Amino acid sequence: MALLRPLDKLPTLDVATILLVGAEEKLLEQLGEAVLREGEGSAKVQVHVAPGLPLPADRECLRPRVDLVVFVLSLHSKHSLRTVEASLPQLDAGFFLGKVCFLASGGGALP
Repeated sequence: MALLRPLDKLPTLDVATILLVGAEEKLLEQLGEAVLREGEGSAKVQVHVAPGLPLPADRECLRPRVDLVVFVLSLHSKHSLRTVEASLPQLDAGFFLGKVCFLASGGGALP
């Protein structure tokens, strides 16, 4: 399985593709649904969810170019952090120039 590279495919016109990566499947689905709801009517957004990187090579030819990778961390789970740590080396360094973000969830309110 190869590194995920930011410019290895041609972009899809008028569509942004977001890849959500994290161990908490329910959290990823909720975030994906919220992104799609917010983009309705104004922007075409595709959201893909993965439990970790690398992505399976057998579907490489069908996969669109990824415009943004969001690593989702749950502050209540060490497994979530380990999943993100293991996935980072599978991402080409070019993604870290504005195409990656980290989202931490589960912090709750401060006293």
